[in-house]
Amino acid sequence: MGRPPKGSRPTVDSRLTPEFWQGLTGTPEPTQRDQFLWLSIDLVRELGLSQFTITSVARQLGYSVAMVNHHFGSRDGLIAEGAAAVHTVYSENIVAATERAPENPRDRLEASIRSRIGLGRSLGGWAQVLNFPFHSFESRQIAMERAGRSFEESFYRNLAYLTRLVFDYQTGVVANPAIDVSDFPASVAAKHKDAFYHAVMIGTATAGAVMWLAGRLDIREQPSEISEITESMIEWQVNHLIDSIPTGVRA
Repeated sequence: MGRPPKGSRPTVDSRLTPEFWQGLTGTPEPTQRDQFLWLSIDLVRELGLSQFTITSVARQLGYSVAMVNHHFGSRDGLIAEGAAAVHTVYSENIVAATERAPENPRDRLEASIRSRIGLGRSLGGWAQVLNFPFHSFESRQIAMERAGRSFEESFYRNLAYLTRLVFDYQTGVVANPAIDVSDFPASVAAKHKDAFYHAVMIGTATAGAVMWLAGRLDIREQPSEISEITESMIEWQVNHLIDSIPTGVRA
């Protein structure tokens, strides 16, 4: 049975306080479904996908695995919806960091690249899922059915925004047009092909850096020499990605 006996309450992990939920979800009393979703998101970030189990989520919330399946259909369904939610927040935070930058094309593009690396590192175990989504599921069909469209829309919106930042840098003008992903990438690639290619390169390069850091160097305790090399590598990459983009393009 997924639910505890009538009249009783599930034995919930004592760490899951209203303060915990407030920090994780933005509300002290999230719905049962959101508890499963966001606790899973937190555990995957901390443990990585290989060590994450739906049994541990259900146990902490005081339910059986049947309740996970009730809400999400399967482990893949839960992970797919988690990936969509994480990528949406990730993209929104990148835009927010970019919009806080000084109003000039290079600073905005640099802020976007740095936030991609910084936010990517903070995602922990989600780096694998977000960068190689369909290698993370046993069933690609289940993942697409549960969250395919929302994940795809978030991905394209993110890439369209980055393409716009690259084009602004090429022309030297901050245009800030509305982002239209209805016909992306075909419409943008046809009009701003070079900017689109550089945006893809930035996306793949920063994703690769995040995966490398997460798998090799980005650990909580490491020698100062390793930390210095890591930060130096990131600094080099950020500047190299921007300096490789040709400027003087006509808007």
